[in-house]
Amino acid sequence: MIPSSPRRTLLFLFATSLAYFGPDMVVPAAWAHRGSYLLVSAIYQGALLVAGFWFGPGICRALVLREVVTGPLPLAIRQAQAALHGGGLSVPPIVLFEHPALFVITAGLRPNRCAVFLSAGLAARLGPPTLQYLLARAAVHATWPQRLGALVPALIFTVLLPDDLKVFTTWLELGGFLILWLLVHWGLELDVDRRAAGGMATGATEALRELLAVTHSRAGWVTLQPPLAWRLRAVRG
Repeated sequence: MIPSSPRRTLLFLFATSLAYFGPDMVVPAAWAHRGSYLLVSAIYQGALLVAGFWFGPGICRALVLREVVTGPLPLAIRQAQAALHGGGLSVPPIVLFEHPALFVITAGLRPNRCAVFLSAGLAARLGPPTLQYLLARAAVHATWPQRLGALVPALIFTVLLPDDLKVFTTWLELGGFLILWLLVHWGLELDVDRRAAGGMATGATEALRELLAVTHSRAGWVTLQPPLAWRLRAVRG
């Protein structure tokens, strides 16, 4: 979730929790195990998740406290964008917002409706090649394989997997799904690194190292990204 003020964050959490869990709180208890209700509930939760992706850029904009539109950082971003256009990558609209957190996300479902939200706290700590590499990754994330790679596993986890944690087989299914998801996620992220490096003339390897040094300086092992050696091999082609 995009970093915001405590008030907006609490409102967002309250609204999303109410939308997700609200129906289960108001329907009669006798309905809880009916097949028809379970089907309708699964469809509703899936539609809610798709809507979250679809309206993601608007939701993120509502959480932004102050957008940065002038100064050296927006200029550096425009220069990085111009360099990437020459490499065949088209970066979605970028919203640079004032916040000290290290944060970047490509929000949206349809690639031509995606938007990139980047915190000033992260942009200010990156040199030009690393900023260019970061925007190249954001551009690759705004493609159909990447959008579906984010949406489909979330739909499976929300709609199809069982949620009765008292049954041992449920834990086995969840564990198997998470392992499969991690492998797919690693494959997609390695493709992002490879294509992002292809959009740069030179310096992708050093940019990846600098980006990781900035974003994972305190807890480098806490990550769902592929191993560093694999990522370096991907950017080297």
